[in-house]
Amino acid sequence: MKELKIDRYTMNIFSGIFFLLLLFNCLTLTKLPIRDIAFTTMEWTHYIAIFIMGYLLARRTYPWTIVKPFHIGILIFAISYISLHLLNGNAGDDNGLTQILLYLLFIVSMAYLPWEKDQYKIFGYISAGLCIIIFIHWIFSGLPMTNFKGLIRNPNITGVFVSCLLFFLIIAFKKVSLKGQLFLGVGIGFAIILIYVSSARAVLLLLVTAFGARIVLFFSKKLFSFLFYLVMLFNAIFLFTYGLLSKSSYFSTINEWSMNNFGKNFFSGRQNIWNPAILHGFEEPFFGHRINILPEDYIQGTHYVHAHNQYLQVFLESGIVGIICFSLLLLGIWKVYQRGLHSSVVRWSACFFLGILVYQSMEISLFFNMHAIGLLQWLIISIGIGGVLHQTSKERGRRSI
Repeated sequence: MKELKIDRYTMNIFSGIFFLLLLFNCLTLTKLPIRDIAFTTMEWTHYIAIFIMGYLLARRTYPWTIVKPFHIGILIFAISYISLHLLNGNAGDDNGLTQILLYLLFIVSMAYLPWEKDQYKIFGYISAGLCIIIFIHWIFSGLPMTNFKGLIRNPNITGVFVSCLLFFLIIAFKKVSLKGQLFLGVGIGFAIILIYVSSARAVLLLLVTAFGARIVLFFSKKLFSFLFYLVMLFNAIFLFTYGLLSKSSYFSTINEWSMNNFGKNFFSGRQNIWNPAILHGFEEPFFGHRINILPEDYIQGTHYVHAHNQYLQVFLESGIVGIICFSLLLLGIWKVYQRGLHSSVVRWSACFFLGILVYQSMEISLFFNMHAIGLLQWLIISIGIGGVLHQTSKERGRRSI
């Protein structure tokens, strides 16, 4: 078996530039004039992923059987979306399908790149520096304790963006010197503060899930292995009960409790999207409607631009068949994680994966809407998959000596 051999210095330079590119893409989420350039670099990101995939295929670096569930999940999801896209008669509009396929290619490419300690340190230092800059901006903005958005157009997006940075800070923390840990520690502290003052409740739930899962993993790997199923069950129950509660006599009581404790209504308006979306989805329950379906397609005169739920979006686009295939992709990723939990990077990637899945029950970022955030979240997930891949490959190499 051949292994990918890239000069360490070259890999470090590439990693730093590529990570900065992913962060620069997030300027698409601002109202700054430079956002037009960021949309262009977003396209470059996909071109780079295509180039990386071609290089990896040419080198045939790792046996795919190590992460077989992941590849099967990717393949099933890709085939299902292509087939349903054609079946639904949408062959004339391929932009949405192309975007999803590019995402899948990005995921595989990032998983197969040989990320090592040096790259984690680079990601961590860049993330810490950016968190410090955003924190200083928060100070000069007058220290707002709620709805801080900085340069990003929405505080919820600010919160999830910083949560991505937090992951890279955490995985790098034990891989640097004491001085480095002090710097990263400041970044971690500032990141948590920034997430709190953004008032992004979905992101707070992401972190609670991720850190809660990490505690569970500390005590029991067996119990941890069931968390994926509990999270997916929670997501399904939450989607349906949220709409039911919004129509119940407890509406005002729940809203008042949430306002007193979090400064925001519990019912944020998502019930106005989810209830009609579910009904519209069941008009074509098996194969869905079309990729990139918007709320304006099933709610007349709405101002909402997306369904605020990744699973519901997949159901609207591809029906029960699509949501099953999407779940198989997520399950395949989870199965791979279980093989590498001895690695701290894989552990944190798995925990953030669960948090991201919970986050998707209230927002959309993995394949739709916040594309730049989606790339960062898929990088977080792919780094964990790659950790399993590279660790298993090294172990096999040592046994063969």
